[in-house]
Amino acid sequence: MTKRSAVLTLLVLVVAAESALLGFLALRARWHSAAGNTPVERGKKLAERMGCFSCHGPGGVRGVPNPGAQAETVPEWSGGTWMMWNDNEEDTRAWIADGHPPGHEPDSSALLRMPAYRDLLADRELDDLTAYVLTVSAAGGPDDPTEIEGMNRAQALGCFGCHGPEGRGLIENPRSFKGYVPPWDGADFADLVHDEAEFGQWVRNGISDRMKKNPAGQVFLARQPIKMPAYGQKATDADLAAL
Repeated sequence: MTKRSAVLTLLVLVVAAESALLGFLALRARWHSAAGNTPVERGKKLAERMGCFSCHGPGGVRGVPNPGAQAETVPEWSGGTWMMWNDNEEDTRAWIADGHPPGHEPDSSALLRMPAYRDLLADRELDDLTAYVLTVSAAGGPDDPTEIEGMNRAQALGCFGCHGPEGRGLIENPRSFKGYVPPWDGADFADLVHDEAEFGQWVRNGISDRMKKNPAGQVFLARQPIKMPAYGQKATDADLAAL
């Protein structure tokens, strides 16, 4: 091979490598964008943009002090507080849209009052923000005793800390394959967990046997800062069945 041919070959390889990298980055960006296009994730971004967390606290889970209010603080959206102020989903929507549900006048002695966002939000935005509040509130949870036990075990084991409220939120995870911790209610779960046995492997070992054999998967799992913990026997067989 002549020196000229060698240089041309090297240039072709460099261009091909750059094209592959750019293609992967573009594909990952599309994956990330599509994953974030869910009602709950859109609602979270709306809550940030609308200033909800300034009163309801980070993520809506810690209300700030509210001088003069009967409850002494702005209501948070978690820990059962939702049930004190809402009977159903429509009440939550009315709080956001009008500042209070019909027949439920706001606390006149409270210094901080719930603003009305009806003129600031489109109908879909109102739906998305309502979906996020309901998810953080864990409102309308399962009725089946086994499912309730699974939810309780997920809470006790810290699963929602990484997978988001109800396992539906997207938590950023830099340097991971798609840039976030996989939620449980999308296509990611079906890609990573093919059956009950594989689910058990993820919980017990922090990785599935199938992913151990995937070179690309091993690279991304090793370099991402937030890693799936291996619960081992801390998760019993009964826990796995409920989860």
